[in-house]
Amino acid sequence: MRTMIAELITAILLSILFVYMILVTLYESYVHPFAVMFSVPVALVGALLGLALTGYTLSMFSMIGILILMGLVTKNGILLVDFTNQMRREGRGHDDALREACPVRLRPILMTSVATIAGAVPAALAMAAGGELRIPMAIAVIGGVIVSTLLTLLVVPCFYSVAEDWRGILGRDRSNNMIAGIK
Repeated sequence: MRTMIAELITAILLSILFVYMILVTLYESYVHPFAVMFSVPVALVGALLGLALTGYTLSMFSMIGILILMGLVTKNGILLVDFTNQMRREGRGHDDALREACPVRLRPILMTSVATIAGAVPAALAMAAGGELRIPMAIAVIGGVIVSTLLTLLVVPCFYSVAEDWRGILGRDRSNNMIAGIK
């Protein structure tokens, strides 16, 4: 059991590193992936809170649910940051871009989150034979998606805005920005 948990923790850490590396190449920035990745701890809190409220423990199945959850949560952040960067390439400042990106991306984020929760409810209710084993996985996913959806809509834009403000304070030349066309 200890070996299995150690391997799952290693898989989670490697997946975080892998997602970060992909986001660095996607955004051509070392800072913007942190805005997306900042939502992962929020999702972890939601998953652990969901398990605690329902009385389930951290098990192999719940850790697999957390691994699944990481992909779902980063998707929400990617939708938001990618659209914000698109607005920035059109010449908008980061605050204006965030003000436009958040309401526009709210609907797709909510739709995928609600669909994920609805898809996990049958597993959480153990409606199939042998479904009792999958309950912790479904609860981890449901709890993490609920909390991360609500908080990601606040955390990601705030982190993005603070990171951009710090880049300005530190005197980074805007013409040297890694995102092509941002002025």
